[in-house]
Amino acid sequence: MFLFLKLYLAHLIGDFILQFEELYRLKVRSLWGHLFHVLIHALVSLLLVFPFLTNPRLTLFVLAVSTVHYFQDIVKYTLQQKMPHWRFVLFVSDQIVHLLVVASVLLFPWNTAIPETPSGAAAFYYNNEWTLYAIAFVLSTFGGGYLLHSFRTNYMSGTRPDHFISRFEMSHGLAERTLVTAFFMLGTWPWMLAAAAAAAAMRLPFPLLRNRTDFLMSFLYAAAVGLAFRSRV
Repeated sequence: MFLFLKLYLAHLIGDFILQFEELYRLKVRSLWGHLFHVLIHALVSLLLVFPFLTNPRLTLFVLAVSTVHYFQDIVKYTLQQKMPHWRFVLFVSDQIVHLLVVASVLLFPWNTAIPETPSGAAAFYYNNEWTLYAIAFVLSTFGGGYLLHSFRTNYMSGTRPDHFISRFEMSHGLAERTLVTAFFMLGTWPWMLAAAAAAAAMRLPFPLLRNRTDFLMSFLYAAAVGLAFRSRV
């Protein structure tokens, strides 16, 4: 699982954290945007598995995954422009296929060739637990913002063009959904209820955020991520 977790985290970082607005717009206009996006993916992947790049098959695997990612993104964006009412379905399907492509690393025997865990600071890198925490964080916060945005865009009236993904809402989501996910992943039931109250209270000072539906969508999604990872960390 070690290499799979590192490569999947790299995918999430490249697809959400490092896919800034200017790059997204370039992807819509030109194939150069897709190329830059895939290069970022490849570089992050190589960085996260750097100690194992002495195995040339792993480097070739990263390049193959990046190539598949390039063509997959082109297909998704083409379909999305032709069928905007399928944005949510395309988003979810795209992420599932990306996950399956990365998971294909588990089919190779060298996937399990992990050296003995060293002591000291290097042991942090070889510990899967922090990688799972990071995956849960990105899925809950950055990934959650785009998932909730696409769902609201396709299925709910009164949705703004930047609903859930405005800079302010993304910043608030980092705090709110991190809090909720952490408490549901690590806490007991009383603390989970406290996380719900705290998340609701965090919205009160901001008129834009005083929307019960938005709060429930954000809270339930973050809670679901926390519960999904609860038995894995």
